[in-house]
Amino acid sequence: MAFIICQIHPFHGGVVGVLHLDGKGGSGGSQLFHSGVAVFLGLCLVKEVGQVGQIAAFGVVHALAVGAEGRRGDGVQLVVVVAFRSGDGQRDRRVDGVQERLAEVGAVDGLGPVVRLILGVYSQMNTKPRTTPEPTAAPAAVIEATPEVTATPEPTPRPLTEEEKAELEEMELRSSLAESAEDVMSDSNVYNILLIGADGRTEELERSDAMILLSINKTTKTMWLTSLMRDTQVEIADWGIGHLNWATRFGGVDMLINTIESTRNFAVNVDNWAMVDFLDFAKIASMVGPITVTVTKEEAADINLLIREACQLNDTYYGTDVPRCYFPTDQDGTYTISDGFQILGYCRERHVGGDTGRSQKQRDALMQMWGNVKKMSLAEQYALAKDIMSIISTDLTMGQCASLLLQAPDFLTYDIQMQQCPTPGSFWRGLDANGLSIYNADFVINRNFLRATIYGEPMSAADLTSYWSGNAVQVYYPPESDTGDENG
Repeated sequence: MAFIICQIHPFHGGVVGVLHLDGKGGSGGSQLFHSGVAVFLGLCLVKEVGQVGQIAAFGVVHALAVGAEGRRGDGVQLVVVVAFRSGDGQRDRRVDGVQERLAEVGAVDGLGPVVRLILGVYSQMNTKPRTTPEPTAAPAAVIEATPEVTATPEPTPRPLTEEEKAELEEMELRSSLAESAEDVMSDSNVYNILLIGADGRTEELERSDAMILLSINKTTKTMWLTSLMRDTQVEIADWGIGHLNWATRFGGVDMLINTIESTRNFAVNVDNWAMVDFLDFAKIASMVGPITVTVTKEEAADINLLIREACQLNDTYYGTDVPRCYFPTDQDGTYTISDGFQILGYCRERHVGGDTGRSQKQRDALMQMWGNVKKMSLAEQYALAKDIMSIISTDLTMGQCASLLLQAPDFLTYDIQMQQCPTPGSFWRGLDANGLSIYNADFVINRNFLRATIYGEPMSAADLTSYWSGNAVQVYYPPESDTGDENG
């Protein structure tokens, strides 16, 4: 039986020294095991274990090549691969890398003494005795050993495709999000987040210019976008009677949420909130555009003024000179736009369509932006969420964002509905004591309306019929019924 000890160079990985226990082979063998790390590989046991197995097999192939040059016909039964460990002051990454990989296939420190012992015993066995030799016995019959079968190395695994890499990255991201996810729903079936567009024309928060309640109902598989009309006359919590959008001016977001949740007003729970001013919205809109809008000549003239105003505010605040993207004012048209300030101007226009028309524009824009987000991968959605979280004001945590992102594949299949509250037929337009326009709402019917739509609670026709405008108006027909009968 022949034994070969191969020394692997610690830097380039090649075989630089070979020692045969029968005394043949390369020179310097007596130093092979000094302060080394040894790995014993039986050729019949070498098998594919990923890249590590390939590295081990590579060393064996080199050893075999050396054995062939030595013209030994009995083959190689055992190979000892040695990777020297450099001194502490000379160690580099490649040495450490070799040692780590070898460790995975059986590297053991401190085998130098053991191997030296083997060499010593072998040397004693081959030393000629000084006494008179015994008579030579008749040679025994030689049994020809069956040659060992060397396992054929498996082919090198093919590299991953870009699609496979993306799938692997998404799996890792999902695992990471699951570890950090936090509960976001106070109701087991419905999650409400209030989206607030603040009046950004001053450094201080003046009013909430737009308020949209995004509701996700996991039972009915429906997402609702409900515009809460800013001029609705309400009882502002801890203040008095006033317009809904005054609440942020007098008590910030907390007062606004308390007013919305009050049983004297809308009586819906708000789980979380997120607020942007004009400039923040323009940044986000540019991230999730484009959207397609239809604009009349009259609307275009008003929108262009709002675009100019927002760009001037941005230039003053940031010291920039952003380009202005305006709509043509000589014709009606349908346009696909991606400029954040142009989208902002469209969402703020109300001189032509009034508050009702403006809230409809806002919901339309959000719907199209949501459609663009739906087309993104999970990694892209996560990157977008982090960017938006760095811009907006919100009480959402990254753990809650993680929970929402994990549920996004389900939410993307939900039906999306849009509405305003107070709903048409349940209010009348008038003026307050200061001569300002208000929505005077039938809150009993509007609370029932929100419970029927957002929460999917059963309501009779009487529960949804308002006489506030002077006529009997059923404001909502549940999807289970095609008519407005008492069981609808």
